[in-house]
Amino acid sequence: MYSLKRLFITVKTQLDGMVDDFENHEAVAGVAIKDLEDWRSQTRIHQHRLQKMMAEFESQLAALANEAATWSARAVKVRETDEQKALECVKRMVRAQQQSKLIAAQLQATQQQHAKLETDLAAIQNQLHTLSTQKVVFAARQNRIQLQSGLNNGRDNPVEQARKIFNRWEEAITGAELTSPEPVNTDPFADSFTQQEDTLELRMLLDELTAKAGPAKHNADKTDPEQEN
Repeated sequence: MYSLKRLFITVKTQLDGMVDDFENHEAVAGVAIKDLEDWRSQTRIHQHRLQKMMAEFESQLAALANEAATWSARAVKVRETDEQKALECVKRMVRAQQQSKLIAAQLQATQQQHAKLETDLAAIQNQLHTLSTQKVVFAARQNRIQLQSGLNNGRDNPVEQARKIFNRWEEAITGAELTSPEPVNTDPFADSFTQQEDTLELRMLLDELTAKAGPAKHNADKTDPEQEN
């Protein structure tokens, strides 16, 4: 059991090393950038929610301010005629002012959180720009290294492979041309003219040979003493 476990650990270590060696860094970097983009999207969504909350808090503060002013005016108005009503108006005015303080504190906290998100969003955006640029640059450098390695390696050299492909293509075409039969002329009318022209050319050559042989034979007959005797 211990031997099997040790063998498993050894094999796993070797596989992990192979994975690290063949890791597609460009793809992994793309996943990291995608995660950062998702984080940016979530930050923007949360920032939008905070903006809505701030708008609601500001609306509530305006309503409470109007309410406090209204109860204050009513308290002054009824004080001479009904002090109890005036005191109740003051009580409601104070309650509106207290609620206003609580909401103002919530608004301030929300504004601070919104400002922090704005800073975080700018940092994320800058980081995305930096990483995206680095991804393009690193991918270009890695591709150049792979191309150079392929060119230096004769077996995996893409230029050499392409040259071999075209050489095999040319050899196939040349072999097909050499083994293909000559085209047969199937035009009897043209053949008849060709045959007549060939015959005429042969006849003219024969006449030329005959003309050259005639004088030579005549001279030979005149100078041959055995023929004269």
